[in-house]
Amino acid sequence: MSGPGIDLSGHWSGVFSFPYELPPGPFEAQIHDIAGAISGVTTEPGDIYDPPGTTLDATIEGRRSGAFLTFVKTYGHELRPDRVYYRGTVQPCGNEIQGEWTIPGEWSGTFLMIRAAKEETAVRRRASVSV
Repeated sequence: MSGPGIDLSGHWSGVFSFPYELPPGPFEAQIHDIAGAISGVTTEPGDIYDPPGTTLDATIEGRRSGAFLTFVKTYGHELRPDRVYYRGTVQPCGNEIQGEWTIPGEWSGTFLMIRAAKEETAVRRRASVSV
């Protein structure tokens, strides 16, 4: 699925590693993929540098070319003005992306994103409608 017909649109769950011995950070992403133009939003809990209970929202903009993905995450939070650069590879199944993130000159690490299978998404939608 990582060929020309790939579409990364959908809900993704992910985790990114920090440098040093900090624990990994989870995140959720909603991605829109229109002919390789990537946009979307992410949400993640604040880390050890943020006040307890902080949620960080960000926008993403980027490009997909075949199985290669690049995007920039920009936080809308005054405590997090950094732009984070991501580059990764979409796995052949089309539901997993692995790669690296970097804040140039400061930090870098790896990330993994997994998209729920379409069947799981349909079940969640039906469950939320019936509640």
